[in-house]
Amino acid sequence: MAYIIACLMAALSFVANKLLLQYIGPQVIVTWGPVVEEAAKTLLAWHLSADIFLTHIVFGLLEGAHDWLTGGEYRLQAALASVAGHTLFGYITVAVLGFTGSVLLAAAGAMVIHGAWNMAIIRLQQ
Repeated sequence: MAYIIACLMAALSFVANKLLLQYIGPQVIVTWGPVVEEAAKTLLAWHLSADIFLTHIVFGLLEGAHDWLTGGEYRLQAALASVAGHTLFGYITVAVLGFTGSVLLAAAGAMVIHGAWNMAIIRLQQ
């Protein structure tokens, strides 16, 4: 189930992020993008009793594959950052969920870390 959820949420996130970038602008990379991705992955996996951590890892692998296929000179670094980042977000989600028992707090924690991660990646590129 986690594999299916990850694939569906990767597709949804790709479309949502593209639309958000088009209509709002690049600030969505550190604002709405992480919110959409983390809410979609976490809440659907939780609702369907799927493995939340595995969902995040598979999502990261899919995003990493996209980065590898569409990236330029730094495509390897981008792909590895996607896998590492989404694995970290999954770990944080599961840890907060285990500590608080709240899937909403767990998703919120991952959203904050995801936004900070994206900000750090952007600053490293400058």
